[in-house]
Amino acid sequence: MSFEALPKGSILQIKAKDLLYMNPATKQFTYPGQSPITASGQTYSSATATLNNLTDTEKNNYVFRRVSEHNRSEFNIGTNRIERQTRMANGTMRKYFVADKKTFDVSWSMLPSFRNETVDGAWGAEDLKVFYESIDGQKEFEIKIDSYPASNTYTVIFTNCNFTVVKRGLQAFWNVNLSMEQV
Repeated sequence: MSFEALPKGSILQIKAKDLLYMNPATKQFTYPGQSPITASGQTYSSATATLNNLTDTEKNNYVFRRVSEHNRSEFNIGTNRIERQTRMANGTMRKYFVADKKTFDVSWSMLPSFRNETVDGAWGAEDLKVFYESIDGQKEFEIKIDSYPASNTYTVIFTNCNFTVVKRGLQAFWNVNLSMEQV
C-alpha cells in the first residue's frame, strides 16, 4: 500500500510544532516525556514527510501541518454573529452589530492513530490529540483552510474536541470531532 496524492490536497492545516515527529527511516516517534516507539504499518517516506511539512528540519518550527483527509466527513464553516438588539420605547428595533466570527466543525471516522497509516501521510488521530492536549492547543493558534480558488488563514481556539477509540489492534482507529471558533 502506498500514499495517495489527493487532487486538491488537505482542506485543513494547523500551524504548530510536530510534537509526534516520525523518523521516516525507522518509523519511530516519541510521545512527550517518553522513550521512542516504533509505529506499525506502512513505510513513511521522506517525500511524504516533505509534502506534509513533517520533516526533521521543520519538527521544532511553527509551520502549517496538513491534517489527514482519511475518512473525513464534511467540513462545516459557519458564522457566529455578535450583535445587540434593543427595542426602543416607540416600538422600533435598534441593532448594534459588533462582528462576524467564523466557526469550524470537522470530524473523521475510523481515522488511524498515526500518519504512516493515513491515506495521505498527514496528521492522524494521535497527532491531533497530542496537539489538543499541548500548551499550544490550549491557547489560540492559526489554521489554514484550502478551498477553491484561494486559501484563508484564521486565528482560532478549540471550543470542543472529542476522541473516541473505535477499533483496537496493531494500530487503533479513532472517531475524532473538532470544533473551533475564530478569535
